Amino acid sequence: MPTWYHRASWGLLSAFYAPYLLNSRQVAATGAEGLPKAPFLLMSDHSNALDAYVLGALLRTPIRFMANVEGVSGAKAALASLVGAYRRRKGASDIAALRETFALSRSGEAIGLFPEGDRSWDGSSSPIRPGAGKLARRLGVPLVIARQKGNYLARPRWAAAPRRGPWSIDFLSYGADELARMSDALVEAIISSAIEKNEIKDAQREARAFECERSADGVGRLLWRCPVCGKTDSISGSGNVVSCDCCGSKWDLDANCRIRPLNVPRSLHAVDIADLKDWSDWQAMTISSLALRSEGVVLSRREGAAAIRVGRGRLFLRGWGKGAELVFEGQEGRAVFEASAIRGFVDNFNSFSEFDHRGKRWRLEFGGGNSLKWAVALSCRALAGLPGEAA
Repeated sequence: MPTWYHRASWGLLSAFYAPYLLNSRQVAATGAEGLPKAPFLLMSDHSNALDAYVLGALLRTPIRFMANVEGVSGAKAALASLVGAYRRRKGASDIAALRETFALSRSGEAIGLFPEGDRSWDGSSSPIRPGAGKLARRLGVPLVIARQKGNYLARPRWAAAPRRGPWSIDFLSYGADELARMSDALVEAIISSAIEKNEIKDAQREARAFECERSADGVGRLLWRCPVCGKTDSISGSGNVVSCDCCGSKWDLDANCRIRPLNVPRSLHAVDIADLKDWSDWQAMTISSLALRSEGVVLSRREGAAAIRVGRGRLFLRGWGKGAELVFEGQEGRAVFEASAIRGFVDNFNSFSEFDHRGKRWRLEFGGGNSLKWAVALSCRALAGLPGEAA
């Protein structure tokens, strides 16, 4: 059972914060009334920083969410701990977190997991982590899946401000006996199908409208290449306007992430771009043709919880395919990483990025620059010398 302060904190949040949270985000849910009692496993897509709080606010049972708290403020980390979240290592397998999951479930807790592993950048689904179906069956408890719509557009990962619009959640449940009769692969397929989405396109098709006064603020975290001049690291957003600082092209961006050219015809675009999903996809597909670099990057080496600074300098990618290298050069030091040996490159709340390389953990701080292009590049099949475009 949860410790007394987890239960007390959950009760206070449910009584005082939950009504404000659900009303201010325009959240509506179906299927919450007939859900099983704890222990059970809750799974959902992860497209909003408040997903765990919104889902928890709709359920009477305290949920012990597996969560990454690196990169968040001390206050937010303390709040997550207070309501019973337990830590996992982002971007890599975490045996300790897995053991904690089984221990908590055996003690009667309800567990909350986001099987994609990280929040969506563009509102579309990511492949769920291998073993999600196996875990759901091996726990031997009911499975609850939350199908969410609107959580991404309520505040995209890159955005500086929230939006107003409909956020709906449909709860589905499967009994432990029912899961036991299925294969791991079938359970995994059920989970994947239930949370699959392409929210920007889905909202347009279903005529779900969102509103925001400053819908372009922060968009430079998502966009790194101009579709008119092709330059990288030139995109910024202010108010409702997206701009290329190199060629001066401008676009209007609404709260549904649709774009409208303001001073250039669409015929000048390198590809047909109607919204940020199109723009993001185009960037990813063309990334292997670019010479990637970032200036003013701080590189550190992780030693336990401490980060040992190597220096500040430029980061660039040398080559593609076999033999490609990620290179850091600064006055204080230099480091070279074989790109094929880099694993688990992740962004932590737009604060810093980390990756594993040959048994060591490294941290990159971009100082407000775009880190997403590196995450895309380092997961690109072309970088590993394999056929196909960026992942």
